[in-house]
Amino acid sequence: MTGIEWLKEQVKDQKDLALKQTVDYLLNRDELQEKYLQEDKTVEGMAQFIRSKGTKYLQNGWNYITNEVVYAWAVMYYSLPNEFLKIKTNKTDNKTAKKGSTKSATSKNNIISLDAAKQKIEQKKEVEQISLFGGVVQ
Repeated sequence: MTGIEWLKEQVKDQKDLALKQTVDYLLNRDELQEKYLQEDKTVEGMAQFIRSKGTKYLQNGWNYITNEVVYAWAVMYYSLPNEFLKIKTNKTDNKTAKKGSTKSATSKNNIISLDAAKQKIEQKKEVEQISLFGGVVQ
């Protein structure tokens, strides 16, 4: 099954028009197709991520966010790792709990040493730079 087929399957019986429009946009992004197949990424997770981002812009009960911004958030969700987006998943917690390492205690509190954070950032910079408008920049 391709990533596009997987997205279509997830919104098959969806009644939320805004979510369908966002997925339709993603269906036109062929370069992200393999990213849609990630185990920890789902359409429901993407919707929750976009909702959480949108609540930061809520003022007096109104929220003015353009479609392009929502689409960029959807691309970010599928392009970037959950740790970078600060998305907590049960799968990650279960894996670290099974290992029984001391790392699980620090990851639950989102505490990481400054040196380790700098190293992770440098490694990610070396691997690839992601553009919101077109996947990986060379």
